[in-house]
Formats: sequence, structure tokens, C-alpha cells
Amino acid sequence: MDTKIVGERISEGRKNKGLSQAQFAELVNISPQAVGKWERSESLPDIFMLGRIGEVIGTTDINYFLGKTPCSCNFCECCQTRCKNEH
Repeated sequence: MDTKIVGERISEGRKNKGLSQAQFAELVNISPQAVGKWERSESLPDIFMLGRIGEVIGTTDINYFLGKTPCSCNFCECCQTRCKNEH
């Protein structure tokens, strides 16, 4: 995983929800310092924490944190399999 992309996505999601780092940290049950480290690309949350972060910011797609964009055709970018989304 690219720490820069993950950090940017966490920061973007948090800000879109109108949350401070402290408020966000409380919702995901982690310290505000850890949130700051993630957003500065100094460390990464584990996969379980990414799931919780996704719940808080409103995404269930782990690919969001990897910098992949939702598909715009009938194939998913991440795995090149048939997309379940209607376009």
C-alpha cells in the first residue's frame, strides 16, 4: 500500500464528514496522534482499522484507500472481473 495515498484518502474522508482529527479518532477508537501519523503518511492503519475507517467515512470499498477509482465501465479496475454496478 502507498502510505501517501492512504493518508490522503483518510484525510479527505474525514474532512468530507466535517470531523476534526480528535473527533475522527474517537469514532474509530484510536488516538488523535495516530490519525495525524496516517494523514502525514508516517504510518498505516491495519486492515481491520481500514474497515472501521471506511464505515465512518462512508465507503465499503477497500480499493478507495489504495487510490483506485470506481469502475466506469463493465470491468472493475482492481481485479478486471465483471462489475456488479449498473452504468
